[in-house]
Amino acid sequence: MRAVQNANISAEPAAGVSFPESTEGKRSSTDAGKHILAEAVRRTDAQAAEALLAERNWRQRYPAHLVHQEKLAAREAAAATNIAADGLKAVHSNFEFARDDMVLPLGEAMDELAEPRLQTVTVRGKLQFAGPRLQIPYRGERLSGDKLLRQLNQWSGRGIMEPSHAEAIRTVMRNTEWLDLSERTFILLGAAAEIGPLAFLAAHRANIVAADVGRPQVWARVLELVARSPCVLHVPVREPSGAEISDSELAQRAGADLLRETPELGAWLESFENPAAVGCYAYLHGKDHVRVSVAMDALVQRLHAKGSPAAFAYLASATDAFAVPEEAARCAHERYGGRGLVGLWQSPVRWMTRERLYAPNIPDWVTSDTGQRYGMYDGLVVRQGPNYALAKRIQKWRALMARATGHRASANVAPASMTGSVISNRAFAAAYAGARHYGAEIFAPETTNALMGALLVHDLCCDSSVANPDTPLANPLELFMSGANHGGLWRSPLQIRSVLDVAAVRGLLSKPSAARQRPAPYSRLQRAR
Repeated sequence: MRAVQNANISAEPAAGVSFPESTEGKRSSTDAGKHILAEAVRRTDAQAAEALLAERNWRQRYPAHLVHQEKLAAREAAAATNIAADGLKAVHSNFEFARDDMVLPLGEAMDELAEPRLQTVTVRGKLQFAGPRLQIPYRGERLSGDKLLRQLNQWSGRGIMEPSHAEAIRTVMRNTEWLDLSERTFILLGAAAEIGPLAFLAAHRANIVAADVGRPQVWARVLELVARSPCVLHVPVREPSGAEISDSELAQRAGADLLRETPELGAWLESFENPAAVGCYAYLHGKDHVRVSVAMDALVQRLHAKGSPAAFAYLASATDAFAVPEEAARCAHERYGGRGLVGLWQSPVRWMTRERLYAPNIPDWVTSDTGQRYGMYDGLVVRQGPNYALAKRIQKWRALMARATGHRASANVAPASMTGSVISNRAFAAAYAGARHYGAEIFAPETTNALMGALLVHDLCCDSSVANPDTPLANPLELFMSGANHGGLWRSPLQIRSVLDVAAVRGLLSKPSAARQRPAPYSRLQRAR
């Protein structure tokens, strides 16, 4: 979960990837977002598209429209891919790229401005590889073997993660040879993101192509991490370098801006042959999160057109709308009905607040055209805002289309984590601290990154993974159901949006907790951005 800033309206394009200009001559993230989401659903439900465009209270009502789109996709497999395809088409037909006094359609800019200005510096880690072994940092320990198996059983038994997530980790533990990544190259867009696989991949000898903003403090942390690993890191620099360059000098010169140097990054990334996967992990606040998601998708689309990579990787947010497995939905229903005395006083509060408080988590069901029954989970948090929701939706759309066109797509739901952006926002930090009272677990970033990194390896190596396009699915949305680690939100009796404020109060009143814990050193990368 992320804090949100209000969207701005500007008459001038932002440098680099820019929202489109409206008929009124303004560049509004709200207008652009509504247009893209309406075009995504128009072929499937024209009435829903018009209702979305007519919505006047978009800031508060956007969740209802996104949940409706998810229902349409869950009912019919063709709708899921149509919405994704049309949504991406709307994104790339409307976004622009601004440089100096020139504004081009984004696609044209990716071709016309793709000059080979970036050079590569390769850095090798200094740590000897200790051999492939899965270890998960958790509450001061590094879990492996039987301890890790017991913890997986505990998480799964409590409903913190789906059983398929725990089983995927067990599969990696049974196939430790997968964890030697020395023959695989990973392109990481937003490599220094606080929630991302950089540390995990580095620890397992991967070849990493790192794209991130050119800020010395960011790269100093990245290079420090790499030095304490057995990986190989490829870094973009603007000027040619000599045979030798110190880490401190490299930190000053490394990096390229995903938003402003998107075409040049595209040309640079094409120079790496046969990458195993490209992963999109960059995060920015407010409307810039949409811009950077579009920038990453432009890079992904360019690589896809050139025939690489073999796989695409994303982390979906648990605070989104999903069709969820029938068993998970039944669990949420049973827990809601089993609240006992607590439910007796929550029910009238729910009625008096018109379900603003203590609403049931999964009130609706959908039966698909293949006969599958799914629960409809609405985990959207209004405080995060529609820009955050759109940014994550673009990534989900691309994952669906990558798989539909024969590529592996690792797109797993990651749990809410106590990141630097959360710690810096008192309201969210308090809500996270109180989340345990409602059956949720908030993870430390290093735990999230290790679990999701292991799941990425599983998706690339396991033939039966849902990431594999040859694995049959009843509905494309099952890509996000399998392997989900939602931190307990899918199986909670209460909708997260309806208890967030109450959880914040309970968090503020609680003793020192996760809200006051500092993340591990390598998880602070994003805070320097």
